[in-house]
Amino acid sequence: MDTTTAIRVKPEPDNYRCTWHIPHDGSILDLPGTLDLRPNRNPEGAIFSEIPGIWAVEGSTRSAGFPQNREFENLSCTFENGLSAFLLDCSMTIWAPNRVAIHAACALAGNIESANATEISRVKVQISGIDSLFGAAPIKGHSMPSTEGMIGGVGTWSVDQDPDSAQVWRDEKAEFTASFDSSTTMADPYYFRMCHSPSVVIDLANPIDFERVVSEWIAPLTDLIALALGKPQRVTYLAVGRKPNEKRGHWSKLQVYGARVHQEPYNSSLKGIANSHSVLDWRKDARNPLEALRAWQGLHVSHHPLVETYGSFLNVRAQHPRASYLLLLQALEGLHGYETHDAEVERGERHRAQKLQILETVKSCLSFSSGDRKFLKRSISNSPPKGLDSRLRESFMQVAPDVLPQLASTDLIKDVMTDPRKPHDAADALRIIRNDLAHGNKGYDVADLRAVERILERVTRAHFLRVLGYPTSVLERAMRDADR
Repeated sequence: MDTTTAIRVKPEPDNYRCTWHIPHDGSILDLPGTLDLRPNRNPEGAIFSEIPGIWAVEGSTRSAGFPQNREFENLSCTFENGLSAFLLDCSMTIWAPNRVAIHAACALAGNIESANATEISRVKVQISGIDSLFGAAPIKGHSMPSTEGMIGGVGTWSVDQDPDSAQVWRDEKAEFTASFDSSTTMADPYYFRMCHSPSVVIDLANPIDFERVVSEWIAPLTDLIALALGKPQRVTYLAVGRKPNEKRGHWSKLQVYGARVHQEPYNSSLKGIANSHSVLDWRKDARNPLEALRAWQGLHVSHHPLVETYGSFLNVRAQHPRASYLLLLQALEGLHGYETHDAEVERGERHRAQKLQILETVKSCLSFSSGDRKFLKRSISNSPPKGLDSRLRESFMQVAPDVLPQLASTDLIKDVMTDPRKPHDAADALRIIRNDLAHGNKGYDVADLRAVERILERVTRAHFLRVLGYPTSVLERAMRDADR
């Protein structure tokens, strides 16, 4: 089976012999060693030479204690094949005079001489399932010869590429391109193959460092794909560098190796896209991906509770339903409080004013002792009552008015409705379950809890799409999407 992809990984994952360039006393030492680059792993290196400065000298005696540790903001090395690597956030452990290990957060590998690893203006990324959001295919038609109803024979096989499959969105600071890389095999007279790999290229007006590339673009884009597909996704290819300019007609590319970067690109297929069930369609939706990412960046900066609760777990593999249930209710309660903050402050002020008025009235009642008045003052809260159940009702109504009946039909809610604590409705039952789980009072059947958690997941997902600016039609898709 041909597993070639249109996006090529270079340098490929391997252990490379290299020369390390180590700063020491204002100069650079060139020392022999290796660098190990592997998918979804932090880079690891070794130096096969003594590092200066490890010995303490007293007269004619040298001594040293091991291990010794040194930290570097970055390090670089040159491979025997002429390529280089630039490593970020590095630590060096000296175990013995000629035994040195290097660990780094990530490595940017490629032609370092023509690329500035700290000033990035172009990012190319592929994320699993990303082509399901494109809403476009790279091939719009094909033809094949047929002889007496049988495919084959003499004739021409042809494929019509769709130029509109490349989609571009711009704002004043960035350009976002969703397109396909193409690859063909034509030299073999017995075999012909064409394949396409999806990717996104982000061109920035002003260069940024790698940390900002990850926090502002890669992380939110990966989360957006997970939000659209309703399940965790992973970065399957990532390269960074400088975009082309008048002096340089091609972009200088550095491939990224590190944890959560798999460097295993894939080709698009109709089956893969059909099985993904994306609720977003970048070709048809009124909200384009660049606008959504800008909104996500703003939510992150403002510490929006939905980003910091539910958003933080979009790409975390399946949790126990107990943990998911508690997380989702926390996300919905925090979102409601965040969005109704001003109204609740105003309501609280009115409540406190009414409390003071009542206490003043009580003072004039001869039948109330000072102890009675103190009891009332302590017992009447300074804030108006607002329980989790009321917040949930309002939250459900905002995106899906039929959620309460859906919840009421589940076995878990039916069971809790018979509880001696007598919940009023499904929202009140959710509150009782939350308190039991959070305080360790009681556990519930995993399958029953999972059924409720899935409904809450769809509600939370729809809310997240809403705060990103997507229209009601997209929220309705998310609420209908039960296949996760």
